[in-house]
Amino acid sequence: MRQYLLLILGASIIFSASAYAQDVQNIEIVISSPSYNYGDKLDYTIIISEVTGEDAVIFITNTVGNKSQLLSIPIAQEESRIIAPFSFDSIIWNEGTYELELQYSGATATTSFTIVNDGTIGIPYWIKDVSKIWVSGQTDDDEFAKSIQFLIDENIIFNAKPGKELQIPDWFKMTTGWWVNNQIPDTIYGDALQFLINERVIEIPINQKSFDQESSSDKTL
Repeated sequence: MRQYLLLILGASIIFSASAYAQDVQNIEIVISSPSYNYGDKLDYTIIISEVTGEDAVIFITNTVGNKSQLLSIPIAQEESRIIAPFSFDSIIWNEGTYELELQYSGATATTSFTIVNDGTIGIPYWIKDVSKIWVSGQTDDDEFAKSIQFLIDENIIFNAKPGKELQIPDWFKMTTGWWVNNQIPDTIYGDALQFLINERVIEIPINQKSFDQESSSDKTL
């Protein structure tokens, strides 16, 4: 009888362990690249073993160890690719290593990536907001110039020889329109802007006011 009870108990333990193992999600967060430059967008894929109807929650830990929630997203399939709507820029993002943590249905997975400053240009998202208004004709050149001055103040764009008066050719709205509609990346647009300033096609006066980025609403990747 004792051996019989031990056999039943052992089988029960094995069954419980097997059932628990089946309930635990097998999840993974796969990063598109181990390193990113300014102007790049964070790109990763969430992989799960079973869709449960719960949301996946992504946390990010920055270069000094501060952790915050980055994203919460419904999961409807076993693989979900996520591309950030905004590019990395040097105003918000420091160089260094960041950790991404995925939590889904009781399971956790992590990965990491590094931001490297190789000289490419990343333009803060709020500059694009102002540019959209300028391209549509809802604001004047002076307001748009405030965003350019902000880039100069932050050493993203350089203005070696400030002009006496503001000068922005009207055709530059076409180039800016390509950028705000994501037809060209930050780096190409930034390089074009820098070239035109160097050639004095665009002139920003020394007394030009800067756009106050604090007036824009907070956004995440």
